[in-house]
Amino acid sequence: MAPTPHGLLGRIQLANESTANRFGPHTAEVEAFIVAAANLTPWQWRQVLTTQRLVGAVSKDPAGGADTARSIQTSIRSSDTRISEPMARAGEILFDALARKGEEKQVAAWQAMSALVMRSQTPALKFAVHYAPFAAVVPLSGSDVLDPRTRRFLGRLDKLSREQLETLTHRWRVEPGASHALLQAVAKNREVKSEEAAALVAVATVPNHLTGDQGWAAVRTLVHGGRVLGAFGELTAQEIAELWAPLEAAIPLASLDEEAEAAAPARRVRAAVDSAVKAITRPPRTRGAAPVPTTKPPAPYGQNSSEVAAFIKGVAELTPIQWLRVLDRRKLVASVTREGTAEPASVVRAILAVIDGTRELDTFGRCRAFAAVERASAGMESRADLSYEQVQDLLAPFQPSIALQGLNGSAFAHRVASLDKGDWVRVAAAAPDANEEAVAPLVNAGSALVDFFGGRSDDEAVATWHAVAALVHRWSLTPIKFAASYAPFASAIPVTNPRALGAWVSRYVTAVGRLGPAQCAVLARPWQISDELSTVLSKAVADGVARTGEEAAALAAVVTVPMRLAGSGGWAAVKTAAFGGRVIAARSRLTAEQLEALWEPIEGAIPLLSLSAPTRARR
Repeated sequence: MAPTPHGLLGRIQLANESTANRFGPHTAEVEAFIVAAANLTPWQWRQVLTTQRLVGAVSKDPAGGADTARSIQTSIRSSDTRISEPMARAGEILFDALARKGEEKQVAAWQAMSALVMRSQTPALKFAVHYAPFAAVVPLSGSDVLDPRTRRFLGRLDKLSREQLETLTHRWRVEPGASHALLQAVAKNREVKSEEAAALVAVATVPNHLTGDQGWAAVRTLVHGGRVLGAFGELTAQEIAELWAPLEAAIPLASLDEEAEAAAPARRVRAAVDSAVKAITRPPRTRGAAPVPTTKPPAPYGQNSSEVAAFIKGVAELTPIQWLRVLDRRKLVASVTREGTAEPASVVRAILAVIDGTRELDTFGRCRAFAAVERASAGMESRADLSYEQVQDLLAPFQPSIALQGLNGSAFAHRVASLDKGDWVRVAAAAPDANEEAVAPLVNAGSALVDFFGGRSDDEAVATWHAVAALVHRWSLTPIKFAASYAPFASAIPVTNPRALGAWVSRYVTAVGRLGPAQCAVLARPWQISDELSTVLSKAVADGVARTGEEAAALAAVVTVPMRLAGSGGWAAVKTAAFGGRVIAARSRLTAEQLEALWEPIEGAIPLLSLSAPTRARR
């Protein structure tokens, strides 16, 4: 008995059916296409875009279209009735998967995917115009089950000369009787994909020889041939001869059959001989052969990829109140450190401009251009300290596009933002080599945030860039340097798990957050430990066991201390507080005497005894 739609089993069945058809009748193909498009290599994308331009040379409905990626996404998110609900769902997932790709790639993938969603309702030629650019890199289902005659026909299309294709451009007309028989035969064999396969090959092959109206006429004739071959079994010999007449001069119908009759026995004999030779010469199989290990693709944001991804997601969801707190904390941090002026707004804007402008380049070229802009923009900010030759050397990759006269940091950022793709290709070629392993995660993180930066003030953009850059390079920075860059966001987007700190370190971080002016003054006093104690502490923390505690203490100190003590005194107190986090996190590897001696600079502000577990009163 079938489950009722109101029961639990009925609801499960309806949910499964809804999931299986969320993109329409071709859901599986659409899902496979989105996954494949997101993983195409740069070489495959170049192949796709080259084929798209070829198709546009003959098609009256080019795959590129006049729509932009932004207008398409706007239509998807609006109540535009031109885009069906399944297509809108698929479009949202596609654009999310291709968020870091260029607009030309996004639009090409959208055209192909929309044709795939409507595959069963779209004429074969129109479908081929939209999907042909991806046909070679993302093959369609059913393309491998064509009959031998159709496969031989498709193989002939690649070998047609210009003169043969010109014979296909002449006007032709089929007798009404044969045309009616063909329509009936096609209606009975809708599942046959011969016409579609011929259209996909034709729109990608013909433009190599003929373009414009001539090319389009040849394509239509070849598609007609694919339709005839798909209905071959339903037609009489006389109808086939009449319908094949427009193609007979270029591809004689008899040649397809003769090739099958002549080549089939020889092919079978050759296959049998090859099989026997392989069986005789095949080496014996070894039992228990170890499987070949698969290498995982590198994380997009480097060693700290998961936390960077969480930050990118969280920063876009901050409320205005949280942003006010972020900017206030940034001012507090800047009052004791010089991190706020390490990369001024002009440098950050220039960096964001190069990340946005090089989206079409490969990773190696983007890294070279990024490193060149970072060096040059920093040099423009400190131009007064550089000689003319040093400035000229920094701007050498940009010389054809950016003049040196009257250039400062802000003007350089504006000119960098005006460079086009050709300029960036020249900059990447002229720039010195860059450490791709170190720069690529930063470029990827900036690419994920570049649209977010467009609607933010300079202060917000600088604070966000400093934080994400510190997070990308977290494990290569000292804890106090990381804290100085990330502290404004530490409460809004935490990166330290309190449970991983341990009781002693947690109590110490809490005490640092409650420091008063007198305690900060104590921490700001100059102090020195002996070489012997320094060596003991270095050995205790050599494996990084104390990094988390030192980092948490530094994050608390760079926000708390400036409210009590600013300037160089505040920075000295912050460093002492961070040192205390390192000592207390490594206490289990120190003797009681060593711990007391190392704790001496902090004892006057936070007594070591106060960090021990409180004793419970007896009843």
